[in-house]
Amino acid sequence: MAMGARLAWVLVAGLFWAVSWAAEPDVVREQVKAEALRGFEEILDFWRGDNYEALYSRLVHSPGSDPWKFADQLNHSGRRPACCWEKLQDVTVNFVDRGRVEIFARLGIEVEGVGTRFVTRSFSLVKQGGVWRLPEADVISLAEPNMQRIPREYLYRTP
Repeated sequence: MAMGARLAWVLVAGLFWAVSWAAEPDVVREQVKAEALRGFEEILDFWRGDNYEALYSRLVHSPGSDPWKFADQLNHSGRRPACCWEKLQDVTVNFVDRGRVEIFARLGIEVEGVGTRFVTRSFSLVKQGGVWRLPEADVISLAEPNMQRIPREYLYRTP
């Protein structure tokens, strides 16, 4: 009987260990998803605040990319992320692995002279060097730079 009790104890302990081991990936997944979403929001905030240097450092660059050309394109755009509750809505973060997530969201974009417009799409973020990064092409496509437009730095310059 004592042997049966010990065997039962070992089985119960093994069961608890298996359950805790199986639950760990869920905890890790949720941590990765939350961290990636914070990283995505930081990227949007850098863009909204015209902090192009910090924004550029948080992107996965296209071949031939140049920080000055990138900043010039954003300067020729009348679009940027909206603030506050309009910035991100209906967000779903899908865990791919510890270094990659897919974010599906409704993103508020302020369009100069028009107001806030919403774009619903997915974004692939990757973690490189301990930092979550967004493809540069995603920012450029959302910004829709118009090189015929007067650059923001001249448009809003105070005399």
